[in-house]
Amino acid sequence: MLNINPIKFVSINNIQNKYPQKQIVLKSDTFVRSSNNVSFKGSEPQNNNPFIKWAKETDFIKNQLPDILTNPDCKLGSGFSHSAYIIPGNDDYILRTSNMKVQRNYDFENAKIKDTEDKNLNVNIGQEVANIELKANDGFTIQIEVLKRQPGKPIGVPPSQAVYIEDTDQLRDGEIPYEAYERKKQYAETLHEVANLPIKAYETLIDEIRIAEKAGYHFDHLNSNNLLIAGEKGRINIIDMDRNQLPTNLGDVLYALSDINYFSTYSSQYDSCPMSKEAIGIAIKDTMEITDKFIQAMRNKGEKFNRNECSYEFFNFINSLPFTFYCQTTDNEKKWDILAQKGVA
Repeated sequence: MLNINPIKFVSINNIQNKYPQKQIVLKSDTFVRSSNNVSFKGSEPQNNNPFIKWAKETDFIKNQLPDILTNPDCKLGSGFSHSAYIIPGNDDYILRTSNMKVQRNYDFENAKIKDTEDKNLNVNIGQEVANIELKANDGFTIQIEVLKRQPGKPIGVPPSQAVYIEDTDQLRDGEIPYEAYERKKQYAETLHEVANLPIKAYETLIDEIRIAEKAGYHFDHLNSNNLLIAGEKGRINIIDMDRNQLPTNLGDVLYALSDINYFSTYSSQYDSCPMSKEAIGIAIKDTMEITDKFIQAMRNKGEKFNRNECSYEFFNFINSLPFTFYCQTTDNEKKWDILAQKGVA
């Protein structure tokens, strides 16, 4: 049980344990990319790719794909650059394609499908497993990614770069303002759900990030939407990991898991929809709970924060109000001492 004692420079009261929960879904890209090419169409190579085998058996490209791409009921969601689609009759995969595709008469009869599955990756991170190439009569080509499906809804809100057009500060098509009430509600509700997950969910998250890391993948912590909460399964699922050899600093994972980047927007009293002190207090308590469970999971897994490789984002987490409440000090040196006492620094 966490106790919050007042810190002199701020006073936030009435932090409660209960918080109403309703699921909302905001538009976001919650998908991933990969590489590796093996042509399928035109030749008949022996291929153990489960999706390609299924696509052959059902004649998926000719029988289903045209309807999926034009049926709004099949659209799973859209971000500023891509849209995702369900595959009726197959819950193991989804499709993703660029929003820049143009309405043309595509040649589905002569489509090409390539095996892009990474055989060295033994965990589901929403990775690409196949790629479908469609050509139109005028030579225009679109690429359709086949991704492993990950259950869950995005944690927090996407970064402001996904909401506004760079250099213009204009909202992207279909987006709502960064400080909109709907976004604040999404942030608070998913934060509360993550805080209520068992420590096992945090341990599994760490395990799967490390497994993917060994296969050459790096977690993109700049977008909290790259973590999905599947509360009914007691899991936190990962998507959109980058292909590179950089190690993943777990401080960055905590940064994304808590969506601490959005806290200042959520707690602001100077925008068009300020939240109550009670709501802000609940967000602080939930962030503290997430921090405590993540630290316990790290300790159980023998992991530590690397202070010498502390990123700008994790530095911001260390300086944040919720972490200051958690450590009961504004002194960063003392905060690191506390982490060391907990066995994670």
